[in-house]
Amino acid sequence: MNGWPSFKKYFKGTNFLTLMFSMMREVTIDNTPPAMTVEVTTDQPAYAPGDEVTVLVNLRNFAPDDHGYSYMNFTVQYDSEVFDNSEYLVQSAYCDSAYKPGNEVSNIFQFNFMNPVDGGIYFGMNTTMRGIDIQVETNSKHTQIPAVDQTLVTFKLRVKEHTLASSSTISLANEFTRIRTSEAGNSVYLYSPDITVHTSEPVAVIPTPQVSVYSMGPNVNAHRLA
Repeated sequence: MNGWPSFKKYFKGTNFLTLMFSMMREVTIDNTPPAMTVEVTTDQPAYAPGDEVTVLVNLRNFAPDDHGYSYMNFTVQYDSEVFDNSEYLVQSAYCDSAYKPGNEVSNIFQFNFMNPVDGGIYFGMNTTMRGIDIQVETNSKHTQIPAVDQTLVTFKLRVKEHTLASSSTISLANEFTRIRTSEAGNSVYLYSPDITVHTSEPVAVIPTPQVSVYSMGPNVNAHRLA
């Protein structure tokens, strides 16, 4: 018992207990049922090298009593050895013409949809994977991102001209997901375990046929010598 006053004195004025209760609160939040299903798709199942790819981030399967959200943050990952987006970027952010917010969040007076930002996501790891950071926030506590089936955003990638890959998956990096609920002005952060991720289908890369001079017939050299 004599050690208790000194224990209280040590932690008095610190944020230890606040941090502890905050961690307990996060664990409670992470055990809630899934808030929605997120699916990353493309406008076509297959592309040739050099083709432009339109990527869609789709939200589905909200709970019937879901009141909506005041903030959403998703990261879409892709292999930089297969896809490129440099032509669409200005200082790592997508140009206005290279992405499009969905109909439910396109009103600039109600929502702040930030230009998606491209960057490395797995620091310290030897990987070619990169991420596109997508964030949208309401401009008022009286506005909600509605909990209805929707395409949140579309954006562009391009298949590299000289890629050797036959397929590659563009998917959600769910460990970076952050959303904030909007219920009667009380916001609660929900983290990645509360999101159901629909597994993305691999995008097929169809090689461009190569024409060889040896397939032009036996008289090709005779024509060249004439």
